[in-house]
Amino acid sequence: MDIVFNILVLAFVGLIAYWWANQGLLSAILHFLCVVVAGALAFATWEPISFMVLKVDALQPYAWGIGLMLPFAIYLLIVRVASDKLAPDNLNFPQVVNLAAGGAFGVAAGLLTVGIAVIGMGHTHSSNQLLGIVGAARTTQSKGMPNVAVQPLWIPAHVVTARTYEFLSAGALRPTLSRATLASEQPFLDQQALGIFRDTFAKDGRIARVAAAPGSVRIDKAILVKDGAKTYYVVDVHLEPGATTPGQGFALSAAQFRLVGKKVRGDGTGRGGGIAFPVSFAQPDQNGGRATFSFDDRSHYITSPAGTQILDTTLVFEGDAFADNPPQFMQTLGLRLPFPQITQESPTADMVAMLAGKEEGKAMELPPGLGAIGVQDLVMDDSMLPASGDVNSLPGGMRLQDGNWLFEGEGDFEQGGFRGNKGVILKGIWSRPDTRIVRLNISRGGGSTIDLWNDTNTLREKAGEEAKLVLLDDLGRTYFPIGYMHVSGGGDKRVTIKLNRAGRFAMIGDMPQLSSSGADQLFVLYAPGVGRTVKAIRLGDQYVATADLKIDAKD
Repeated sequence: MDIVFNILVLAFVGLIAYWWANQGLLSAILHFLCVVVAGALAFATWEPISFMVLKVDALQPYAWGIGLMLPFAIYLLIVRVASDKLAPDNLNFPQVVNLAAGGAFGVAAGLLTVGIAVIGMGHTHSSNQLLGIVGAARTTQSKGMPNVAVQPLWIPAHVVTARTYEFLSAGALRPTLSRATLASEQPFLDQQALGIFRDTFAKDGRIARVAAAPGSVRIDKAILVKDGAKTYYVVDVHLEPGATTPGQGFALSAAQFRLVGKKVRGDGTGRGGGIAFPVSFAQPDQNGGRATFSFDDRSHYITSPAGTQILDTTLVFEGDAFADNPPQFMQTLGLRLPFPQITQESPTADMVAMLAGKEEGKAMELPPGLGAIGVQDLVMDDSMLPASGDVNSLPGGMRLQDGNWLFEGEGDFEQGGFRGNKGVILKGIWSRPDTRIVRLNISRGGGSTIDLWNDTNTLREKAGEEAKLVLLDDLGRTYFPIGYMHVSGGGDKRVTIKLNRAGRFAMIGDMPQLSSSGADQLFVLYAPGVGRTVKAIRLGDQYVATADLKIDAKD
């Protein structure tokens, strides 16, 4: 397949060159200039357009590719039409000049066009191979670190494109109102595109997230430590549901975090190169402690305890790549996070303390007089009752997993009724083997022992409509909703099931509105880890009720 991809690159560049060689020298020059301008505009607007696309849940995995390739096509169309209007006629040159010089400009235009396409495709959710081409990736030979020379293209169009626009962004096309350039904000873009950006965890054909939602990752703390002749940057990173992989939790490789600073010498891999990937990390374990690991093998990933949708990890970067210039930002999952200013060195003990992390498992300080939720209102239940359904009548917006289990999407289902043979019946709500589906009843009108509708208290009013409704376990870990079931008590008696495992509707204001009559029922769905005990329910910073639900493994 790698030969096929190389042939396709060669063919597209050749076809573009052949076409413009036959159109004449002036047409070839104009088209080349149009490609240069369209590419410059596409890279200039890449980030803001991609951030707009990231707001659409379904498009998040492809946001960075769409944000580059679609605007490029639009800009190229506009400038091509404008150039044709401004120069409607060709100039006469000898045929040999048209073919030779026109072909040369055609090759240049072809390289840039194909290069932008490769960079765009390289920033979409897929494996770290494009038709068998790996490019740059973590390898066993490089001890789990990104290797920039795994498998180059015959015609490295993406390298030519990246270097061209890096040069232009720092020269003739340098921004007027900003110091930011493509060279400074996206260094070694060709390596990112093919294919460090996509070098992530994959299991059973499911690929972990490569693009995070804006605001879902932040740097909490960073220090500089000298340990003998070595220097290290130690960074606390906080990740929220917008950075999780649906149904999988967190699975992050060393390639998905890189510190970027000023390049003073080197090639991006040695001292002064301005780029560093983490060499080790600390993550929570299942029992409330923390463990430290090295990124010394391509099979090592940052993961999270079962069911958790928030992750605090500590990354250790070697400081050689930055010489005497501190990092400027950290890139992860497509996001650029400003690096905290460090004014002094810290002792090695501070690095040890950061890797150890905060202690979990302490008893939560619950407000006095807080009532307990009724045992019938917080239960383990992975069924879809009172709804029923089969694969033949599955709503178009719903997706299944591992057979006939509902995984993600939204759809309306009937209540009760005969559904045919067992082979087509929908079994319920899917969960990982190390998690269980928990159903929280927040129905109105006395249908639940808790009130989140301001009928008997002002809890929701105090918390606000953007407050997140979460469960807390015995280690103080937080679980966000993965969906809800809205059971209609009137009319056609439908059950609406909505599942979004990235926690996109954790806010109480995102839940369906219920009438005070109590005719409808509303169940919020969670997937906490097996072995834990749900101890409390919280809305924003307001505690709702205590609980005591032990999460047992499936029989």
